[in-house]
Amino acid sequence: MREAPPVSPKLTREKNRARSRAMAEAVISAFAATLKTEARKRGGFLTLPDLDELDVSFREKTAELTEVFEMAFNDAAREQEDLKWNQIKRPAFDRLMVKRFDSMLMVKDREGIPHGTFPRRFLPGFFLALNMLLGPEAMANFHARSDKIMNQVMKGIIPVDWDLLDQNQEMKDIIVDAQLAIAWQFNDTKKRTSWFIQLVNANLAPLAQGSTQVETNWEMDHISFIRLINALLHDLKVAVNDAQEWKRLKRRHPDTKRDEITAILERLS
Repeated sequence: MREAPPVSPKLTREKNRARSRAMAEAVISAFAATLKTEARKRGGFLTLPDLDELDVSFREKTAELTEVFEMAFNDAAREQEDLKWNQIKRPAFDRLMVKRFDSMLMVKDREGIPHGTFPRRFLPGFFLALNMLLGPEAMANFHARSDKIMNQVMKGIIPVDWDLLDQNQEMKDIIVDAQLAIAWQFNDTKKRTSWFIQLVNANLAPLAQGSTQVETNWEMDHISFIRLINALLHDLKVAVNDAQEWKRLKRRHPDTKRDEITAILERLS
């Protein structure tokens, strides 16, 4: 498996410098504009008492400036969080499985408020559950096949274009095969669902610095599990409901019965 390149320190410095420059220019611009306005009011001159008054006025704007700076720092933190996630050195198979629900991973807005269903700290528990559902032998097979296809598709190009890789038909087959194996594990839906939820909650990653109350208090419940499992098994659902896709699946898994898979998926919906 090719590893993604580390986040460029140069790029990080450039973005931080641009952000800092914008903040400095905003403050200086506001400061200069106020001085000019007050000077005009006083015939073009400012005395020391005038400057004392302006000092009080500027200090009153501390809350506004604090908000501007805080938003900028939150932007930087969010940017770094996204960069780190995009650079996680995981096998192609793992990345593409997470891709099924990555739009539901929490992202912080400009005010630092997280929006989404799943904090990233739930991923260790998810991967542990995935490994246990599929088993070590099957996981090794999925990893090897996925990495081989990634090498063929990307031809050494980094970073990996996950959307392009996801469109590869062989890769689609691997994903559906994995989802089929996962679905069979939920034949006893109630028991396996309870097991999955408990496993995830018992293996949440430690809280990162600056974690919000939402992230701190988050635990998987039945509702969030249903959202996760339906997103995770989406390709299998498509295959079950599409004649051509089902034929393709049956060629690889001739003993699979459509009505049995459909019943499991319905119990998970």
